[in-house]
Amino acid sequence: MTVVMGAKELFHQLLDEIKQDVKILQEEKDVTPGLAAILVGDDPVSQVYVSLKEKDCGKVGIKSTVYKMFDYPPKTRKKKVLDLIRKLNNDPETHGILIQLPFPDFVDKEKIFETLSPQKDADGLTPHNMGKLLLGEYSAKNSLIPCTPKGSMAILDHFGIDVAGKDAIIVGRSTLVGEPLRKLLQDRNATVTCTHRKTKNLVERLRKADIIVAAAGRPPELYQENAFRLSADMVKEGVIVISIGVRRDPATSKLVFDVDFEDVKDKAGYITPNTGSTGIMTRGMLLKNTISAAKNLIS
Repeated sequence: MTVVMGAKELFHQLLDEIKQDVKILQEEKDVTPGLAAILVGDDPVSQVYVSLKEKDCGKVGIKSTVYKMFDYPPKTRKKKVLDLIRKLNNDPETHGILIQLPFPDFVDKEKIFETLSPQKDADGLTPHNMGKLLLGEYSAKNSLIPCTPKGSMAILDHFGIDVAGKDAIIVGRSTLVGEPLRKLLQDRNATVTCTHRKTKNLVERLRKADIIVAAAGRPPELYQENAFRLSADMVKEGVIVISIGVRRDPATSKLVFDVDFEDVKDKAGYITPNTGSTGIMTRGMLLKNTISAAKNLIS
């Protein structure tokens, strides 16, 4: 019987824990954790996501500030963003900084994350924090680790899934999801492969996997002539499926998820629904990282 790994209960439990952490910081340290979110581009999905994160902050008592930098013209936007990051790096009331991806093509992503303080890096994407992760010099509970991988591991733990010895395939090798999740799974003794547009025999590989993480999220075309979508004929019985990737269909403007949930669910042993699971846990881990950053900064 398939176990659907919804995370709403886990998410609300996490919010309760964070709310208690905020209360303790306020009462014992006279500190209210603050999270700044920077929207560099005007992507509508990113704007919705940031507004949800802003509401999450309100539920737990974290001070939230959103900076919409896309009002500046391209010629000056890069400098304005870098100046803002430097200002927030030195702001004692800002403990976490989220720089919302994706960026416009004209923005230097490398320069932005080099400028961001690793101590306030709420999404765990600075070279320092990514390096600590890849070297294994991190605490799974308290370090600033990318939020979606961290949330995905929390879901696996919540449902009692031991990944040790299992063959895992991650479709997608992004620095935001694929690569950090590969390291987290590997450190739990799974054997992990990140696939990409040049991977040969992708479907044959998927059919042998014990764990599949669908994190392509957009074209390129990873399967025949179509953007990647996981279906029942691409998996084995009892597989563990984690659905992360989502994209907007340019023809219909509807969201399309990497996993055809209705098709795959009866064949899977465990599967996350396309909504109410990895997405909300990503938001929860952003708040968790903000609390960790605040504790580290005042210690």
